[in-house]
Amino acid sequence: MFPHTITIFNVVKKDGKLVYNRTEIDNVFVHIDKIIQKEENGDKYSSVYDVILSKEALTNYVSEDEYKAKEDFSDCYTIMKNDIVVIGSFGEISDLNDVQRSNSEFFLIRTISDNRYGDEELQNIEITD
Repeated sequence: MFPHTITIFNVVKKDGKLVYNRTEIDNVFVHIDKIIQKEENGDKYSSVYDVILSKEALTNYVSEDEYKAKEDFSDCYTIMKNDIVVIGSFGEISDLNDVQRSNSEFFLIRTISDNRYGDEELQNIEITD
């Protein structure tokens, strides 16, 4: 039911520089819609991303406040607006340009829906662009 993998880059400021903390996450569901928008000079094609993180994918998840209080990010990740999500596995990056130059599908997180209530098996977090 959750057959996909994503790579999330938590963007944090450390010593005045942006740092991109990488976490590869399995047990997610990715849905990509291709949409057409009419414009003056023709049609514009774009993608809309919807990613659902299963209960298993949330094992190392911590809240944004907990994450920002940590010094070592190697054992956890969080989900914050404007973090980078790459569909599939992706290596380390030094900035957003590394992802933009690749042929990988990616998006910046715009909305976060925390659905961790009710039946434990159905709990998840959904992120979209």
